[in-house]
Amino acid sequence: MPKVMDDCKYGGLHLIESVQPFGALVGVNAGSRCIEYCSDNIADWLGEPPNAVLGRDVGEVFGAGGTELIELADAAPRCRSFCLPDGREVTAIGHRRGGYLVIEFETAPRSQRAGWDEAARIEFISRLSGTRSPADVAAVITDCVADFTGYDRVMVYRFLENWDGEVIEQRCADGVDGFLGLRFPAQDIPENARRLYTVNWQRLIADTEAANAALWTCRDDASPLDLTHAMLRSVHPIHIQYLRNMGVRGSFSVSLVVDGTLWGLVTCHHRQARHLSAEQRLALEEMARLASLHLANLARLEVATLHSILRERLSVMNRALDPAVDDPGPALAGQLHQLCQLLDADGVCLRWGDAIYRSGQLPGEDDLAALETWLHQRHVEGRCAHFDALPENLQNRRGLCTAAAGVLHLPFGERCDVIAVRQEQIEKVDWAGQRPDGSSEQSLTPRHSFATWSENVRHRAKRWDASILQIAEELRVMLVDYLQAAYHKELAYQDPLTGVANRHAFEQAISDKISHCERTGERFALHLIDLDRFKPINDTYGHGTGDTLLKEIATLMTALARREDVVARIGGDEFAIMQWHIGSEADAERLATRIGSVLEQSMVLEGHSIRIGASVGTAIYPDHGLQPKVLHAYADAGLYAHKARYRGSDPRAGPRNMATRPGGVKDSI
Repeated sequence: MPKVMDDCKYGGLHLIESVQPFGALVGVNAGSRCIEYCSDNIADWLGEPPNAVLGRDVGEVFGAGGTELIELADAAPRCRSFCLPDGREVTAIGHRRGGYLVIEFETAPRSQRAGWDEAARIEFISRLSGTRSPADVAAVITDCVADFTGYDRVMVYRFLENWDGEVIEQRCADGVDGFLGLRFPAQDIPENARRLYTVNWQRLIADTEAANAALWTCRDDASPLDLTHAMLRSVHPIHIQYLRNMGVRGSFSVSLVVDGTLWGLVTCHHRQARHLSAEQRLALEEMARLASLHLANLARLEVATLHSILRERLSVMNRALDPAVDDPGPALAGQLHQLCQLLDADGVCLRWGDAIYRSGQLPGEDDLAALETWLHQRHVEGRCAHFDALPENLQNRRGLCTAAAGVLHLPFGERCDVIAVRQEQIEKVDWAGQRPDGSSEQSLTPRHSFATWSENVRHRAKRWDASILQIAEELRVMLVDYLQAAYHKELAYQDPLTGVANRHAFEQAISDKISHCERTGERFALHLIDLDRFKPINDTYGHGTGDTLLKEIATLMTALARREDVVARIGGDEFAIMQWHIGSEADAERLATRIGSVLEQSMVLEGHSIRIGASVGTAIYPDHGLQPKVLHAYADAGLYAHKARYRGSDPRAGPRNMATRPGGVKDSI
């Protein structure tokens, strides 16, 4: 004797082993043409009980019509008028499932219901084409289905991201309560049921008070017949009781599927038993498929429009980011407002090495640091990460609860990332009936109450939609490229030993400043610095000490220069400073004097007290030249004149340099 499965939440509802009694079913082995399954009400249709039908060839039972039924079922699911052996006209519906042909019989409609002909189809499409949002589509299909079926309550039930459902449109007969705007928990329509709705768009429950007809088989080792596409597939007792508790006796649902995902259901309820013919159900499915197609087109249009806007913003930002600028980190920080707009965020934080830049509404420093730590612990190399609901282990930080309930993380390098945040959006949700506890282990029981109650949903932000996430990944890749370009620029323009600019970068800076000054009339000074007693240091203490000395000299000159000035090492022991924005020659003289004075001071390097001097030559633009080579020649001449005065008539000769070890012992160099 077939049994009813106990588990409504996890069980295979397509293997339920019974059918609704408004029709009968036979399962034919596609290879042998033998009838191996039939419903126990088959005698009402064929005049013979199950044991007289099972095990026989379909042609033997149905006569010449057997071949017709085989051809009907051995194709895509479809239906047609069919005459039973006793001459009665019925509707036969057939499909193939695995190795079996599933054939169902329903009473033929007494008359074809008017209302879904070519004119009605054109009118429906015309109304759909005028809609511009999912809400508009829901309104159109609700009205059309209600007019076509006459059910007491017709609703569009939309699935949310977590598979909770919400009634977004409805039409109710007088005296029938509605559920517009109310939420239903995901387990009201569990995953196994949603899977069936996705592949079999129609679901008719003609009478919740009717007793099901069990399926019989002639095989002892038979598995339950797969009823995924069967129109007659019976309903689990828990769902039957659910409908009874709602005061529903007749029900019909048709799916709305967008790009292969169950978007929602058009659900019809009636206070009395109600049957829809196969032709009527096919008409309703056609409406749903047309509506689904339009929903998909609207979604694609919305995504394409948003993505076009975002891509243009990203392109503008990309053009504004020049990795060849002197400070690429601050240059990127200057785009934080644009980043906020691009990612539709309330605030953005940029980490560039040791520097942190902020824009917009952000959590406090301590909360932001805790968020960074949490993100870095879960960071996956080469991938953006996001959440729309604050993780439970961060909800103890009030600042994050309000300012960073949603986060989008874009890591693009070592200690370089962007964190975009969205503020909490407290949402009032009206539920229909008792809210389950959400436990995945909770068994389903029929709902007894549909009274409305409300809750405030906290710790959630506006969802990061797919277009934002896609553009965020493109942005992350762009920032990786920007960081790499800045790094290569640093290698190309930076002296690898001292970290100051190299000769190429310095010459480029001089050319750029001349072009600028030609337009503005401003002035700048070029200082060339040559260390006077560097070679003996290398010869006596080795190149390691010499390198350390050069680094120290670069540090000293960087400290003497202003932020807008350019310090460079242009040769082995030659340095240069471009002094920007000078008012008079005296400004240049003061810096040259300070350079000479600082470099005359003794310093301790690697245990040695070393005293070294420098010669400085200065040229001023435009006083001493208008071209880089002219300025360099003028400053170079001044440098060697200074060196000649210091050393005597032979610039190559010089006094013995005295290097002193700690303790007062002198080494003669």
